[in-house]
Amino acid sequence: MTLATLLSERGRDYFYIMHLSYNGQRREELWSYARANRMIGLDAPRIVRDSWTNVRESAERHLGPTWVRQFDTFCNEMLVGDLVLALNGWDSLLGVAEIIEPKHIYDRTLSDTETFFDHIRRVKWIRQYEYNRRRMLPEPLRGFNNTLSKINLGSSRWQMLVNLAI
Repeated sequence: MTLATLLSERGRDYFYIMHLSYNGQRREELWSYARANRMIGLDAPRIVRDSWTNVRESAERHLGPTWVRQFDTFCNEMLVGDLVLALNGWDSLLGVAEIIEPKHIYDRTLSDTETFFDHIRRVKWIRQYEYNRRRMLPEPLRGFNNTLSKINLGSSRWQMLVNLAI
């Protein structure tokens, strides 16, 4: 099955890509936790210390526009049924998730204990790979330095990824 087939079945002309790491660190550990607990996550623990809904205005003064956009996307824009490609850096796919709940959850204990990210979305893993058997991308996603990005129909990243066999 390709990503294009999956998107067509779901009636979507967009998807999300997301890194899973602490600045490139602890990828395997975080992936294990995400898989086992059926979730994806985002955080900025020194700045966003409550639900994004409650702190957006105050946090916006301390975060750059890219982070504000990522939190808005993760917490408010992602819909039930949306697809997310969990990536390992620029070069490989860890899994494909489907958002299954309409709202994000804030769990401060996850970041306080450095277990996972404190803003989470519950997902169903449509495809998940063992870390050491992750799927290589056809070409590296050079320049994808953000944590989360929406990929729209016709964009260059769409063209790179839509025919990926998952």
